Amino acid sequence: MKNILLLFFYSISFFISAQNNEYIGHYETIIKTKGGETLEYKLDLKADNTFIYHFYRNLGQTQSIDENWYGKGTWKVKNNIVYFFTDKLTDLDQKYNLDFTNTTGRFDTKNKSLFRFYKSNIPWIKKSTVSKIN
Repeated sequence: MKNILLLFFYSISFFISAQNNEYIGHYETIIKTKGGETLEYKLDLKADNTFIYHFYRNLGQTQSIDENWYGKGTWKVKNNIVYFFTDKLTDLDQKYNLDFTNTTGRFDTKNKSLFRFYKSNIPWIKKSTVSKIN
């Protein structure tokens, strides 16, 4: 009986891990305007269910400075929706200052290489889309 329960739990954890494998990878979108402005959105979803997010902006003006914003935390999948969480005690610091709690996203239904954020308390992330690179 013990072996059957152990096999059952191993099978469930393998299934959950395999389900998340389709999400694991590097995603990015780079936008360069004719006016010289550059916007970069980068997301890494890791196999250990952690993530790193980087947003870069250069307004393309001589007096503007490069802006970099970072976030990190954990993620989980439920009903094909990815939920992001940031632990304020362990994930936030001087560099990683974006709180991804209450952020959700999912793959585009027509193009499975596109990941779209649908909900976020961070204004420029909401409704942004990144492409899976690998």
